[in-house]
Parts: sequence; structure tokens; C-alpha cells
Amino acid sequence: MVFLVLEIIISFALASFVKKLQPEFSVFTILFFRYLFCLPLLISFGFFYLGRSFLNIQNIRILILRIIFGFLGLLFWFLAVSIIDISLATVLAQTMPIFIIVFSVLIAREKVGVESFGAVLLGFIGVLVLSFPLTPESNLLGIFFALSGALFAALMFVFLRILGRSDSAVSSAIWYNVAGLICSGFIIFLSDEISVIYTAMDINDFMLFAGFGFLASFQQFFLAQSHSYAKASTLAPFHYLSIPIGITTGILFFNEIITLKFVIGTLIIAYSSYSILVKEQSRH
Repeated sequence: MVFLVLEIIISFALASFVKKLQPEFSVFTILFFRYLFCLPLLISFGFFYLGRSFLNIQNIRILILRIIFGFLGLLFWFLAVSIIDISLATVLAQTMPIFIIVFSVLIAREKVGVESFGAVLLGFIGVLVLSFPLTPESNLLGIFFALSGALFAALMFVFLRILGRSDSAVSSAIWYNVAGLICSGFIIFLSDEISVIYTAMDINDFMLFAGFGFLASFQQFFLAQSHSYAKASTLAPFHYLSIPIGITTGILFFNEIITLKFVIGTLIIAYSSYSILVKEQSRH
């Protein structure tokens, strides 16, 4: 539980980095340096614990899916926090259990009870409460990014759990970061973002990017360690600590304003997602 709380705190430190850096550098540039500076510590950790076999992967097909959905999930999360409030993006990210239920029906052909189906509908109502009524201040693109991030993160966690049955979490994390580095680097090369990096980046920006990637490696380490000491079902309720931490971060560092509509929508989504988690735990 301590490791998970540390991982959540670091994730919001990273989100704050994104909001600070994004006006000057694109999200793909931020992703590139995140992957670049995350790798040294991960590789060192993997070599220390697994030796020369730290890159061995048996289930390559599932690894590829984990990489694709992990990259898309992180990309859309960064896009969301760059243009909407961290507090709002955090609450919308809690819709992930709702997407997991939907995928279990559409992909795995699992049967879902009335209670779980009702919880999914309730979560959808919570999203509508947060999104509407539309005002000039509404940012539907940011809401779309946040929900897309939750969707792809849900798929990533599904394939990560499958991958964990045959391969080390550290090995898959290293391959994921290598692939993310190559992909984001290729995108910024095609978009001519390289020239922006050369002209706009100074030593302070470079150190900020290095710290960003270094923190990201600890985030992944803490997440993996938390699941090695406790079951996912035990840790699941503690993920909701991200809501008060995200709200606190938004208020203290970005002067975000919490409205009654936000509180109502937050409570609806949190209750819906928690109901789904409780129902899934009772099934297993």
C-alpha cells in the first residue's frame, strides 16, 4: 500500500511537469525524454535482478499489445492534463473499471450481471454530469483525451496481467520504454520538433526533463513492487486516493476551482467504479 501511494504521488508530480513543459514543448517531445531518462534505472534494475536474461520475453504477441496500448494510454493522459484541469482528468481516469467491464463483454464474451451493467450506466451518467451543460469554458477535446487514456489504460492492464503470467514485469517495462522512445522520437523527427528542441531548450529544461524521466522510472518500480507484495484486489480501493491527491494538486499548484457539479460527478463516477471493483472481487 505504501508503494502504491508513492506511485500515485509521483504520477501527479509527472502530470505537473507536463503542464509546466507543454506550452513550450510538444507532448511527443515530453514523451521522448520521459522514455529516454526512464531507461537507465530500469535497465540497471533489470540487470541486477535478472542478469543477462533481463530482456528475455516469451509472449511477444501480448508484449506488442501491451506496448501499443500503454503508449496510447500515456499519450492521451499527457494530452488531457496539458489542456484541462488535473482534477478533472484524474476523475475521468477513474472510469477505467467501466471500460474493463465493457471489454469483458465485447472481447471476452463474459456475462455481466444486472448490478455491474447498472454500475456502468451510472458511471456514464457521472461523465455526463462532468461534461454538461456545455459552456464557453468547456473543453470537450480534453475530456475526450482523458476518457481515451482511461480506455487504452484499461486495455494495457488487461494485457499486462496476461503478460505477467509468463514474463517479468521489469523486462516488459524495459521493452515498453524502448519502443516508446523509438516511436516518440520518430514522430518528433517527422514533425520537425527537433529544431524546436535545439532552439528552445536550455540547461534548466534539460535538467527538468532528466528529473522527469528519473521520477517516471521510480513510478514504474513502485507500481510493480506494490503488486508483488499485495494482490491487485487488495490494492484496488487505494487507487481512489488519486482523486483527493489530484484535486489537492490542482488547487495548490494550478489554482483550479472545484464546483458543485464537479463534486457530484466525481462522487457518481467513484461510486460506480468502486461498485464494479467490489463486484469483480466477489466473483473471484
